[in-house]
Amino acid sequence: MRDKIKKINELCRKDGIYKNDKGQSTVSLWSKIKYFRQVFGDELGIDTSVMEYEDYYICKCKIVAYDPERVLATGHHKQFKKRNATYIQGALPMSESFAISRALSFFGILDSDITSLEEYTSLNIPCTRETKGAANGSTNKGVDQIINEFKKCRNIYEYRDCVRKNDPYIESALTKHPSTYKAIMNVVENVQDKLNKQENI
Repeated sequence: MRDKIKKINELCRKDGIYKNDKGQSTVSLWSKIKYFRQVFGDELGIDTSVMEYEDYYICKCKIVAYDPERVLATGHHKQFKKRNATYIQGALPMSESFAISRALSFFGILDSDITSLEEYTSLNIPCTRETKGAANGSTNKGVDQIINEFKKCRNIYEYRDCVRKNDPYIESALTKHPSTYKAIMNVVENVQDKLNKQENI
């Protein structure tokens, strides 16, 4: 099991490592969930339960093993509702996602901080993506690859993660290849508009 957890952490780090202003490093909750499922398959499961109160949700998540059935880790998250109807609709899935992320962190799937990138984003705490390519001024990522990554975003959190991953390359295109920058930004803005409308449904 330890080798599989190690493998998941390596895969998460390849997707991106992010640092907050205190120097703590973290990874995306979407990477954690994706690779947990990919590596463990049906060996382990995720079990969540949500309690709704007047002003907030509390979600509890358990990482469970089978044969024999046992709980390996737990995580909780309290998400406040707000007056905005759109926010209230998003509060429930946010609570569940963050509880899953916490449980996975306590299970050992994390970088140096148990708080995920998306949790920091929801708290308006800025994080910067570590990227060797950007540090060396590299723009070796193809335009088609960047555009395809944005088109694959299924929700606003994946979109924000994609922005952070590709920001160094987009910024480089702005200064070196203005026409390329314009082509990328057209797609980025269209995807953002689509996902914002999706959130408001």
